[in-house]
Amino acid sequence: MEPLLLASSSPRRIETLRGYGFPLVVSPADVDESSYDALPVGERVQALAELKVRVGAAAAPEPPFWALGADTLVALDGEAYGKPADEAEARAMLRSLSGRTHQVLSGLCALDRRTGRVEKAISETAVTFSALGERELDWYIASGEWRGVAGAYRIQERAAFFVERIDGSYSGVVGLPLHAFYAILSRIGYPIP
Repeated sequence: MEPLLLASSSPRRIETLRGYGFPLVVSPADVDESSYDALPVGERVQALAELKVRVGAAAAPEPPFWALGADTLVALDGEAYGKPADEAEARAMLRSLSGRTHQVLSGLCALDRRTGRVEKAISETAVTFSALGERELDWYIASGEWRGVAGAYRIQERAAFFVERIDGSYSGVVGLPLHAFYAILSRIGYPIP
């Protein structure tokens, strides 16, 4: 497969893409994500994915000619939940999600660095949490899994115990919706074997 520039430092995205055999050049984009805070969550993740891929691609030499940016946010009642700053914020996020259904939105943007052409996609998944007691919150917060992830949880780790159901893309909740990823690569002309 041809190399792919990934404008993300997400260990989950890196591991997933390498696991599927993509040779990667990682060029994380350091961007001010608050610049899109006024947008609805779906538009926001797409705008951030495009911003990240453009910044990451501008900072890296060619090849690779193909680049990918991604952004994931959790939304509840129209409010976006990004990465919590500390334990108190993580606990507050998890309390809000407790016993409710929220949305996980992942925006993707693929860039052909030779032509400047972009293809975008969004994945939206509904996730229902069971009601969480204080002991469960204490246990999860103590695990540290809340660090560095939107909504303060990782579905592929201990938070799976709290998930009653999902409707949509499991891989999108992890942070890289594989069907949407495959679709935009196909549309942009990436030579998928």
